[in-house]
Amino acid sequence: MINVVEYVISDEINCLFELPLDTARKLLPKGLEPVEPHHGSALLGITLFDFTESPVGPYQELVFSLYVVPRPGLTIRHPHAAVYPLVVASTHHEARQHAIDLWHLPHFMEDIRLEFLQQDDRSITGKVCTTDGETIVELSISESGPWKPVDQFYQSFQNDESGSYIGILAMEGRMTEHEKGTGSLKLYEDHRFFEQLDLSGLDPIPMREMWLKPGVEKYYEVIKV
Repeated sequence: MINVVEYVISDEINCLFELPLDTARKLLPKGLEPVEPHHGSALLGITLFDFTESPVGPYQELVFSLYVVPRPGLTIRHPHAAVYPLVVASTHHEARQHAIDLWHLPHFMEDIRLEFLQQDDRSITGKVCTTDGETIVELSISESGPWKPVDQFYQSFQNDESGSYIGILAMEGRMTEHEKGTGSLKLYEDHRFFEQLDLSGLDPIPMREMWLKPGVEKYYEVIKV
């Protein structure tokens, strides 16, 4: 794989939520199957990034993704997981255009503001708003157990008017994670961000909470399929 693009991460929080399988299937293109943690359930990941270094400078990002069955045989290394990004939002135009042009990622076409609120070393809340102050998402997680080094490999399926693509990326850093369900989620679903994003039946209690800091995301050249 060539043309590795690196994004340095100060904080990343990621939670997995269960939602009905039928809801997930309506959001997926033909050929992709959702991962089922339990019969009749799928997984939605909500991720907040604080990138301190990137090809377009510092920025922050919100990502909604469905976890899907990975495609074997693309790389020597087996993926930790595979995702289908539903929508990505960034804090400025340059970051948004960079991700659209290079990675073919679907975007909310307005700037956002992302604030991380940390009361102590064991919990963190991410609040995402538009620049006019309207809140989109509030996500809170807590630390549990030791911080451990991770090196995770992912596939990311995306498409636009130019075709369908598979992105290959790696996440490296130190992470704490657990499945105690102590986190919380508030979606402001009346906001225009959710106009094309039906998340009916989403469980607001996270099935898994992950907090990575510091770290780096390495995104490899996309594969056209």
